[in-house]
Amino acid sequence: MNVVSQATPRPAELSQSESATGQPSMGRSWAALVIAVLQAVCFFSVAAARAGIVLGASSAVIAGWSGFFHRDIFRIPMLLLAIGGSAFNLYLLWNAQRLRQSPAASWRKRPLARRERWRIAFVLCLSLLTLAMAATEIYFHRMLNHTFM
Repeated sequence: MNVVSQATPRPAELSQSESATGQPSMGRSWAALVIAVLQAVCFFSVAAARAGIVLGASSAVIAGWSGFFHRDIFRIPMLLLAIGGSAFNLYLLWNAQRLRQSPAASWRKRPLARRERWRIAFVLCLSLLTLAMAATEIYFHRMLNHTFM
């Protein structure tokens, strides 16, 4: 009995999808990759649709609650808090710059790192934007509703 001949397949017995080394052929690998990509796209589209439904429903609920939170009892303290916070940030930036430029600090003065300059610019822009938005809110609220602030 020839055990070795039964264990190893002959070249005629190899399937078309496997090479002589027993590995899948390149055509089969590409097909698996294409199917995996299609399945990922399908999964993403289904997940995005469900996320869109959740986002739309939550937006509708929030829009309904916006009338409740737009009352003066909530709106005016939040406006004052935003104006105060942005004014405090501007004061801190001004004071830090004043202290850096003082003659007493000239001996220990070092250049600001790029990250520090970006942070200062970011805080400055956000503070100015907050003040502009608060002023716009006050202006349009007075024009449309004829109320103070």
